[in-house]
Amino acid sequence: MEGMIITMALFIGVPVLVAGAFILKFLARKVGEIENANFKNSLLVEIAAGVLVAIIISPIGFEELMELGVIGSILAYIFLLTIAYTLMGKLIWKCSFIQSFKANIIWILVLSIIISIVISTFY
Repeated sequence: MEGMIITMALFIGVPVLVAGAFILKFLARKVGEIENANFKNSLLVEIAAGVLVAIIISPIGFEELMELGVIGSILAYIFLLTIAYTLMGKLIWKCSFIQSFKANIIWILVLSIIISIVISTFY
């Protein structure tokens, strides 16, 4: 079981994370107008925001979050993603909250659509 998780993380998670970092770098440069955004710190924003969301959701639990219903859980994820990505973008890119929000909002919407598809498939 552990080997399967590690293999899935390597073959699915890492390419998705790298693609997300390229997209986030592009959005930070063009939409957020953040001059010091590059691939490395965009990847760090991705990882740090993911860890922050996991830390926040772990004590709550997925089942308890699903008690909010499909719409409620999707809205909770959107709220958490917005906080995590905006905060981590501000800290790592050393920019304003508005710049970080503008750079991350499109990516947050894409992730929200993916999360809503996954949640609605399982529940």
